[in-house]
Amino acid sequence: MIRKYLGLYQAFFKASFAADLEYRLNFVFLVIAEFVWYSTQLILFEVLYRHTNIIGEWNIHQMRVFLFLVLFVDSIYMILWDPNFTAFTDNVRKGSLDLLLMKPINSMFMLSSQRISVSHIPCFFITAGGLVWALSQLDSFNWFKLIWLILLIPSGLSVIFCGRFALNCSSILFTRADFLQYVWYSMFRLGLRPDAIYSGFLRFILIFVVPFSMIASIPARILLEPIQPWMLLWSLVLPFLLFTLLKKYWKFCLRHYSSASS
Repeated sequence: MIRKYLGLYQAFFKASFAADLEYRLNFVFLVIAEFVWYSTQLILFEVLYRHTNIIGEWNIHQMRVFLFLVLFVDSIYMILWDPNFTAFTDNVRKGSLDLLLMKPINSMFMLSSQRISVSHIPCFFITAGGLVWALSQLDSFNWFKLIWLILLIPSGLSVIFCGRFALNCSSILFTRADFLQYVWYSMFRLGLRPDAIYSGFLRFILIFVVPFSMIASIPARILLEPIQPWMLLWSLVLPFLLFTLLKKYWKFCLRHYSSASS
């Protein structure tokens, strides 16, 4: 079964690679556009730190670790899933979803993995290098802490995957729900900021209710601060909880799906 899905993923990658390179100039501009977007996120905080030494609880060196970490996680998400989720509502509205659901493989895998964004692969390596550079600027950083990212990054990705997939599932109930894309991006911006800038009940929500802090804030805290066991425990439990709820919601939405092509 694992070999079957790995084989399918390899085929998806080859098809996506060929499709993206069919128009090479467009591919180059897509790569440049991503670099520009990532650069603006970094420049924003560089400018802010010209006027203050601390934002939330972190200095500029610690904030760079957070920023490169959040951009690194975002690049993985963009490579693996974003093109599929962007096309989800159109598939529902045009009836293309029928063909995808009829494939003899897991429907969630098919809907989330059919297309891979090759143009974001350079960003993956740039942000990974930036994260290593940012960590090297810290005084006496314990490099063995990077091992925790093996647990924490998949946990953060599960938040993005399940949140975006759940919103897309809702388009089945509404048939056309372009507004859900705007809802997602508005909520996702909360995860692009360190959780320390929030306080009280809002911070609690971002950690435990709508856990966007798990994308980068909690992993950055594990790297930068003394390890708190509850963070590691939550990062271990959270993916199982999210995928369990997502599967139930997906089945609920499918029961109410009426084909647009019929």
